[in-house]
Formats: sequence, C-alpha cells, structure tokens
Amino acid sequence: MTSDNIQTLLNSTKGQLEYRHETGEVSIVRVDIAGMGLRRVRVANLPSEVPDWVLRDTMSKYGDVKKIIEEQWSRMNRYSVSNGI
Repeated sequence: MTSDNIQTLLNSTKGQLEYRHETGEVSIVRVDIAGMGLRRVRVANLPSEVPDWVLRDTMSKYGDVKKIIEEQWSRMNRYSVSNGI
C-alpha cells in the first residue's frame, strides 16, 4: 500500500472505524499512520549456511533493507560464536 492509498483511506474514514467485540459492544477505533520510517528487525537462530542475499530478498518484500549485521554470543562461550541473528 502506497502512502497515497493510505492517505485516501484515512480521508475516507475520517481516521475512525467501528470495531464490534464478540459481546456485541461497538467501539470507535482511531486509525492513523504508524510504523513509517526505519525499523530494526532481528532474525534469531538463522543457520550460518543461509547467505545474506536470501535474508535480503525475503525482507525486501516489507521495505528496503539497509544492512545486515551478524551478531555473536561471546559471554556464553569461551570464544565468539555466531548465534544466527
């Protein structure tokens, strides 16, 4: 969804929607733009044999991937060991 589509949706709903609870009660829910901008995503326990390009291609469906950094466990082991994040 592009920012134009989001803005059109917000304008048509005036930023409010109704939510019907299972009990039948109706609540007014405010709708606003959120989550725009940079986000940090951690992928845990990824096998070391998976190349960075696979992760980049998979995550690019959700936005631009700026960089991939491999983290390491150093406190739990005698030597730094890749933890798959």
